[in-house]
Amino acid sequence: MAAKAKKKKSTARTKVVTKSGKDHFRSFMSTTVGHYVGVVFSAALLLVFNALVAGSSLEIFLGLTAAE
Repeated sequence: MAAKAKKKKSTARTKVVTKSGKDHFRSFMSTTVGHYVGVVFSAALLLVFNALVAGSSLEIFLGLTAAE
């Protein structure tokens, strides 16, 4: 009886592609929820900067936020 030839297994490994934090952030910000989160964060940042510039003056704060 003839001996069966052993089939050599492939040693090539598949490369695992991992997403970096930058890729996760970009894919999240391209969704609808990401757009809403971006709008809320930008509005909050604008109000914080306005409060820092205005200090204790309510008139300056309202003028910067165009809420007169």
